[in-house]
Amino acid sequence: METRILLKFSLITALIGLFILILLANSIEPEVVDIQSINERMIDEWVRIRGNVTEQRTIEGLTILTIYDGTAGIDAVFRKEAPNMKGTNVILTGKIVEYRGTLEIEISEIKPGD
Repeated sequence: METRILLKFSLITALIGLFILILLANSIEPEVVDIQSINERMIDEWVRIRGNVTEQRTIEGLTILTIYDGTAGIDAVFRKEAPNMKGTNVILTGKIVEYRGTLEIEISEIKPGD
């Protein structure tokens, strides 16, 4: 009898824990950082930046945006073609990567900025 109660308790605790993790995973977002603070130690980290799209290029289905936030600029790569965003403010979330010796952001989400 004790084994059955312990098994039920364990199952309920595990399900509640999973439910809490799912809720937290949806609400956790990377911290907003200044572009000038991005460095080589941040490779493979997720960041969020706000800035103005100063340049946009499309190459073989990739959209490359140059983002400037008042402190510095960085290229951000979007893995699909995007409408023209040049001159607009954006908030983007992505992972820091190195490409040909230069740091870039691989965009996972992009939204209109303030």
